[in-house]
Amino acid sequence: MVARYRFYRNSAWSIREIASNLLRATFITFMAAVFLAPVAKAGQAGAVNLIKTGAYESSKVCSNCHAHLYNQFEQSMHARAFANPVFQNQVYNVLLPQVAGDPDTAHKAGSCLACHSPTTFLTQEQRLPARDSLGESPPGVTCDFCHTTIGHMGLAPGNANYIPSPGPIKYGPLKFASDWHREYSPFQRKSEACAVCHEATNGQGVQIHTTYSEWKTSYWSRNGIECQDCHMSAAGRLIAGSPVFETGTVAAGTLISPPVREQVFSHRFPGANVKSQLEGAVKLRVQSFPGKAKPSQTIFVGVELDNSEAGHSMPTGAIELRLAWLDVRLRMRSSGQEWQLKAKPNARTRWDVAGLNPTDAALLGTEIADGSRLYRAIVVDSEGQQTLNNWEAADKVFDNRLKAGEVRREMFRFTLPADASGSLEAEVALRYLRYPPGFVTRLGIAPADSVLMAKASRIIEIAD
Repeated sequence: MVARYRFYRNSAWSIREIASNLLRATFITFMAAVFLAPVAKAGQAGAVNLIKTGAYESSKVCSNCHAHLYNQFEQSMHARAFANPVFQNQVYNVLLPQVAGDPDTAHKAGSCLACHSPTTFLTQEQRLPARDSLGESPPGVTCDFCHTTIGHMGLAPGNANYIPSPGPIKYGPLKFASDWHREYSPFQRKSEACAVCHEATNGQGVQIHTTYSEWKTSYWSRNGIECQDCHMSAAGRLIAGSPVFETGTVAAGTLISPPVREQVFSHRFPGANVKSQLEGAVKLRVQSFPGKAKPSQTIFVGVELDNSEAGHSMPTGAIELRLAWLDVRLRMRSSGQEWQLKAKPNARTRWDVAGLNPTDAALLGTEIADGSRLYRAIVVDSEGQQTLNNWEAADKVFDNRLKAGEVRREMFRFTLPADASGSLEAEVALRYLRYPPGFVTRLGIAPADSVLMAKASRIIEIAD
C-alpha cells in the first residue's frame, strides 16, 4: 500500500491539518504492513505488484560496462535458474498435469517464476509461459532484478516477498557511487537479500527451503558473517574464518574511470551445484578403539564430522532432494579383503540408513551402499508417503542433516576374523548428491554426479 499526496501552494489546509493527515496516513500504512503481510498465503509470492513489460534490462546490457562480473554471472546457477532442466521438467511434466483442472493453475505454476525467473513473473502477469512457446528460455535471476530490489515485505524475508524497484538507478553494496546510475543500499549487503528466495514455506505450511533460517541461528549470523561473505567471496568460502574478496574495478569503459576497490563481490554464486564449493566443506576425523586390536576382538571405529565452516546445514537448499552419505570400510592391508561397516538406525525411524526404507532401492540407485549413514530430510504428502515434490509436502517427518557449526560423532563396530593379522585400514568417505538418481530418472534427464566432500583414514594394528 502506497499513499500519495500532492500539496499545492494555494492549499487552504493549515500546517496542523497537513501534519495530522500525514501522521494518520503513515500510521495506517504501517499497521497494514504489520498485520496484512504475515497472513499472505504460504507459498504465494509477496511481490504482487505487476510491472510493465520492458521495465527490466537484459543482463547482456550490463556486460557493456561490467564484462568481468557478467562473465562470472553467466556461469552461475542464478543465470540458469529457469533453464535448469530439473526445474523445467518438474514444473512442466509433473506440476502442470497435477493442477490442470484447478482454476488457480496459472498462479500455482506461475508462482515458481517468482524466484526462478522473477522479471518474467513481474512483467508477464505471473503466468508460466507455455513450453512450446519458450524459444529462448525466459531469463533466470538477472542482474537488473537483484540490483533493483530494495527490501522485503513483512516481518521476515521469504517466499519471494521482495520489493522491486526497476528503473535507471541500480542499487549495490559499495558506499561510493562510481557512475551515474549507482546508489548504495545496505540491503544488498545483507543475507535478507538472499533469503527472499532461499527461505520458503509451501501452501501446506511446510518449510521447504530453510537455508536462511539455518544461517540465522548459526555462529556466523551472531558474528556478522553474511551469505555474501561466503558465496560472493573470491574462494566461495571463508578463509581462516574470514571472507577474502577479489580486488579491482567493478566496471570498465572508454568514458568511465571507476576506482580500484579492495572489495569486489564475485558473481559466481557457488552453491549446491558447484563441486569446488562442496569439496572440503565438512571435515572428517577417524579414531579406533582399542588402538591395537586382537584377532576375534570387537573393535569400534569412531567418525567425527565437523560442519563448523558452513553457515547452514549440510546439505541445504531443496531439503526434499539433497542428501549426503557416510561410507565406512575396513580393509585388510595384507590380503585386500574389505568389509563395509553398517550404520545403526535411529531408534524411532529408519530414514538415516540406506536400504532400510521401501523407497530406497528405486530412489537411491546403486552408488549408495545399503547400510551407509544418510544425512537428509524427509517430507511426506497428505497420505504419509515420501514425496520429492515440495508443493505436495504435508509434513516434515525426519531431518538429521548436519546443523551449522555442528560436530557430530558416529560409532561403528566390527568383530575381527580369527585369522586377522598385520594391520587394517579404516577408510571413511562423505559424499553428496544434489538429487537422488531415482528422482531424475522419473523426469527423463541425466543423473547428477556425486561429489566427494571429505575422506579420512586410519591404520589399526593387529597384535600377534
